[in-house]
Amino acid sequence: MIARIPGLMIAPALFGLLGLLGNLLAPCEGAIKAGASQRDITPPVGLEIQHFYRISEGVHDPLFARCLYLEYEAGTSVAIVCLDLVSGGFEACDSIRGEIREKLGVQHTLLNFSHNHSSAALGPRGRTAVSNDTGSKWNDSAIDAIVAIVGEAKQRALPVTLRTGRAEAHVGFNRRLVNRETGHVFMGVNRDGPVVPWVNVLVAESKQSGKPISVLLETAGHPVIVPHTTKKISADYPGAAVNRVREELGDEVVVMFGQGCGGNINGFPLRSSYENAVSQGRKLGESCLKAVESSQPIKAETLRITELSVALPTRPFPTNAEWKELVEANQADEARVQLLKKMKDLMDRGGGPPARRLDASAIMLGDEWCLVALPHEMFCEYELWIDKHAPFKRTMTFGYTNGYQGYVAVDEAWRMGGKGGYEAASLPNWGGQVMNEFFGPPAVGCEKIIKDAVISLWKNAE
Repeated sequence: MIARIPGLMIAPALFGLLGLLGNLLAPCEGAIKAGASQRDITPPVGLEIQHFYRISEGVHDPLFARCLYLEYEAGTSVAIVCLDLVSGGFEACDSIRGEIREKLGVQHTLLNFSHNHSSAALGPRGRTAVSNDTGSKWNDSAIDAIVAIVGEAKQRALPVTLRTGRAEAHVGFNRRLVNRETGHVFMGVNRDGPVVPWVNVLVAESKQSGKPISVLLETAGHPVIVPHTTKKISADYPGAAVNRVREELGDEVVVMFGQGCGGNINGFPLRSSYENAVSQGRKLGESCLKAVESSQPIKAETLRITELSVALPTRPFPTNAEWKELVEANQADEARVQLLKKMKDLMDRGGGPPARRLDASAIMLGDEWCLVALPHEMFCEYELWIDKHAPFKRTMTFGYTNGYQGYVAVDEAWRMGGKGGYEAASLPNWGGQVMNEFFGPPAVGCEKIIKDAVISLWKNAE
C-alpha cells in the first residue's frame, strides 16, 4: 500500500517511516529550552579509516559526537547530533534514533555526519561497519556516547534565546568538470560551478547568564583536504573550524559542525596536507565568528517539527539487447558479470531496480528560521534552492543526515547517462553509482520529487 499526497509518492512501509511522521505545533505561550553536550568518540589506533580504506597508525586530532537539544514547553523536542564520522546507513541511524526515543523520550533526532574521509563509518549495534573485533567494540561505544550526550543535553536544558546568522565562507570548489572533446564529466576544480558560499550559525544563548551554551555551524564541502594516503585519524577542516570558535567563545561552549549539501563540492586544496586542513578550518572558524557576532535573535516562541519519507526511483534497467552488449563487453570482469546476472534475474521476473529512501525533516521556528535535513550526498543545488524558495527569513540545510545510500545529483547530471561522472553516471559507465544494490543512479525526475517533499514539509507545518 502506498500513500499519496498531491504530487508526491510516499515510500513503502518497509522503509519504516511511511508518510508524515510528525507535525507538532506547541502553544504560543511556551518558552524554548536548549541543552548541549559532547563526548570524544575517536576510534582506537589500528581501526580502519574510511575512505579510502587504510589501517590507522595514530591520531592527528580527535573525533567528537556533539548534541544540541531543543525543547518546547509543551513537549515538542529534537536532538541535533553532529558526528565527526564519514557516514552511517539507514539501519544504523534508525536503530540509534529508536534507542533514543525509547530510553530518553526524545521523539525526533537528527544524526548528521561530517562525511570526514579520515574517520570511520558507524554501523548498528552488533553488526558494525568496521570489520574487526576492535571496531565492533568502538562502534558500540560510539553509539553509547551518542545516546549519553542526548540524555545529558536534555537534562541540562534551560530557557534560551536563539540567534541566527550567516557570513561569507569558502571551503572548497565544485568538483565537476566536463571534457569538451568527449562530453564526460571528470573530477577537478571547477571555479565557475555552483557552491554554497556561506556558513550558517544557530546560537543558543542562556537567558539567565546571557552567554552561549552552543553554536551550531553549517556549510557544505567534502572534508577531503587531509590526504587519503595518510594513516592518522583526523576531523579534517571541520575539526579545526570548531577549535577556532571554541578558542574565542570558551571550552564550555559546545560548538558543532553540521555538513550541508556538499555532494559535488570538495574541500580545497584536495588531499594535500593536515596543515592545509587546519588552515582552511580556521578560516571557516573566523567566518563563523563573524556570523555569531552579527547574529540576530529569533523572536518566535514556537518550535515545529515535520518529517516524511519518499522513494526515489532508480534509473530503469537497460533493454535486453543492451544487457547482452554489456555482458559481452565485460566478460573479463567477474564482479561486473555477477552484477549483470543479478540485474537480469530481476529483469526476467518483471522487476526493476530498487528505489532509494529519502527521509526529510524540518525544524522550524515561526517563519524566522528553518533547518531542512536530508540524507545522502546531496548536490549543493538543493541547498541553494531551499535557501531561495523557503518561506523563512533564514535557512540552514543538512545533507548526510539519518541515512546514506550514495550520491543524489540533479536532473541535469542524470540526463547525461553514462557521461554523468562519478556521482551521477549510469551504465555503461561502471562508476560509483552502478556497482551497488541499485544498479544505477536515481532516475531523471527525482529532483522534482525531492523538492516537492521539502515543500510538503513546510506546507504540513502550517
